[in-house]
Amino acid sequence: MPRIHLVSNLPGVNALGDHLRAAGLGPTSARSADALLVLIDRPLDHVEQELLDRARQSVPVLLAGPTVRALPADSPLVEASGLIPGRATPPYELRLQAGPQGGAIMARSGDFRPRESWVIPEKVADDVERLVLIRHEMGDYPVCTWRPATGLGMFTLGTGAAVLGDAAYHRLVGRWLRHCLGVHDAPPVGVGLLGTPDTTAAHHAGLDATEGLELTALCDGGPGRAPAHAAGRLPRRVEDPDDLVNDPELGVVVVATPTHTHLEWAGRALEAGKHVVVQAPLCLATSDADQLAELAAERSLLLAVYPEGRADPGYRALRAAVGRGAIGEPLRLEVHRGGLRRPVGTWRDDERISGGQLYDRGAAGVDQVLALVDEPVEWVSAAELKRVWYHVSNADHSRLLLRFASGAEAQITVSDLTVAARPSLEVLGSVGTLILDDAPAAANLEPPDGGPAVTGRHAGRRAAQDDDAAGAASLLLATYDGVRTRYPLPAPGSARVGTEVFYRDLADSLVSGWPLAGYGVEAARPVVAVLEAAVRSVATGGAQVVPL
Repeated sequence: MPRIHLVSNLPGVNALGDHLRAAGLGPTSARSADALLVLIDRPLDHVEQELLDRARQSVPVLLAGPTVRALPADSPLVEASGLIPGRATPPYELRLQAGPQGGAIMARSGDFRPRESWVIPEKVADDVERLVLIRHEMGDYPVCTWRPATGLGMFTLGTGAAVLGDAAYHRLVGRWLRHCLGVHDAPPVGVGLLGTPDTTAAHHAGLDATEGLELTALCDGGPGRAPAHAAGRLPRRVEDPDDLVNDPELGVVVVATPTHTHLEWAGRALEAGKHVVVQAPLCLATSDADQLAELAAERSLLLAVYPEGRADPGYRALRAAVGRGAIGEPLRLEVHRGGLRRPVGTWRDDERISGGQLYDRGAAGVDQVLALVDEPVEWVSAAELKRVWYHVSNADHSRLLLRFASGAEAQITVSDLTVAARPSLEVLGSVGTLILDDAPAAANLEPPDGGPAVTGRHAGRRAAQDDDAAGAASLLLATYDGVRTRYPLPAPGSARVGTEVFYRDLADSLVSGWPLAGYGVEAARPVVAVLEAAVRSVATGGAQVVPL
């Protein structure tokens, strides 16, 4: 493991250090370090010569953030870097692009657009590697460089607290360090996708868009035709799921099968030595979750759960606002799923297969709530109604109530009977309220062509599909001083962006060694525990049940 010595006086640098440590770039003393990373906002004075001496000893010296601006114009470090710094721009939204030698650094960087000031170089030596560029006034200027001849690198972003604390910036710095140390990514990993045509579609698109992962084999029982998003090489069709999980070309198996089979197929894939991704919920019981976790740990394999609810772009915007303290402490949360919908009668509507209405369509809401309230759940109470849709075994309407140790509460409602559209998520805080207002998507007035007809007293009306879109979604922030601010959200088609973010993080973990935080059993098991407690509560007439 490369050893990094971080020199900084910036108050927000600890998050960067933690990220590098988790990525295998371990901390050490300056004397024993394989590379020195400097982020400092004051002159280095006598330390400059020490840094130059280490660089001459083949120890990369990388100057980031405000360090370049703190150096005097005649600094020997500036000369050794091969850059002559020019003027600093005012802060504005920057769009980064890979330079001639920076493809690996910008790989899977996503839509990282830092808002910050940066230094325009007046001159760049010919032997300087231009790793990350910014387009400015008809020219491409390096913002991240490496000069192998002198062992000096410059990265002039990271002067402000917002960028310094951003995980996307941390990864760029980590990749920069790896590049300068000569550490390369592992080869792309072959992926097998197991499920049904409706469950595999989003995963297929996300994998196709991710560098470092190659969708090699597909087993979904569907026809052998290319999906609408397909570009480039198509995956090999596999008829037998056993053949897929035992395929020696695969390093990862994605399990997007009906929920009651997650334990079986995730377990088989782990036993075959594959890393495993499971479509949420992980399984139907905490004992099953513990069994899979133990199996993965015994074999040193990755077991991750794709968090559909947390991947939603609207939810991510709301969570960021909560994290900024926009509404103070979250006190009451309400999640709504569904509309007036005649269940089609697939496996999702069968309680024995899907686990029931709360498991199938409420799990994402539970995951969202648990991520917003970082407190133990004291008890769960749940109730169900069955009055209209007797052709399926799932409930028509379900309500789940959670009580947290802090006193905060959350209610999750899943319904196929709701006529009036409701926002999908409302968070009441100590100083304001956030409303994720994508209610038009759940409206039942004019569903898309082909939607199932409603019979009986609803004859002449079609039940709305969950992805109906009758208007633009938005995030509303209302604070107690009377200020109401509405933020537009991405168009409905951008929901696949969340899938792509997940698979970028997965690829970073498998080929670059970055930590895959927030997707493991430690995040998925509490969701299963709440849903399992909800089933016991329903069976006992809504009694309060403590999740296991």
